[in-house]
Amino acid sequence: MKMKYLPLLAALTLSVPAQAADIAVGLKAGTLGFGLEATTNVVPALLNVRLQGNMFNYNKTITDTSVRYDAKLKLRTVGLLADVYPFAGKFRLTGGAYYNGNKLSMTGTPTAAGNFTINNQSYSTAQVGTIKSTVKFNKFAPYIGLGWGDAISSGSPFGFSFELGALYMGQPKTTISTSNTVAGLAANIAAEKKKLDASLSKMKWYPVATVGLNWKF
Repeated sequence: MKMKYLPLLAALTLSVPAQAADIAVGLKAGTLGFGLEATTNVVPALLNVRLQGNMFNYNKTITDTSVRYDAKLKLRTVGLLADVYPFAGKFRLTGGAYYNGNKLSMTGTPTAAGNFTINNQSYSTAQVGTIKSTVKFNKFAPYIGLGWGDAISSGSPFGFSFELGALYMGQPKTTISTSNTVAGLAANIAAEKKKLDASLSKMKWYPVATVGLNWKF
């Protein structure tokens, strides 16, 4: 989700007629990043609908394969969620889906001796050049969760929420490329890709934990 989506989120919030339902806006923080949220009620104290946008950048080092990577995770999501309150309180069950723009970009870093080890084969930086890798996920990502908080029917203009859930992003789609090549390198890069795919398979499900503050008007 680029910054251009945030004005869209605000416009959609304001487009809901005030006389049709109460509206609340909120700020979110969690494993999806920092976000904005708009909530309206469909059935008071039973069903709310939320439109949410999140973004964040996160840097880390990945050493799960023979190549050490400096990685940058870009979190970009826009979600449409429905909250069901089965006990007419603040406990809620949530389902919905996100537009998933999450992406992992990685650059291989050589050893102190200036070499890369790819599929147990050593290559100099002159032979390989640079190693770049990207990891992308399904754009449509279903979501399930449970939480606490009702921005509409709580009786107060200000509220707090907490949520735990899981976003299904599907099998990661990886690419690896080098700026130079030598004999046998392509086969070892293919083997490295298989190792990377295996190490990232756990990212099919992305854990979601968020806290939020909201204001009803």
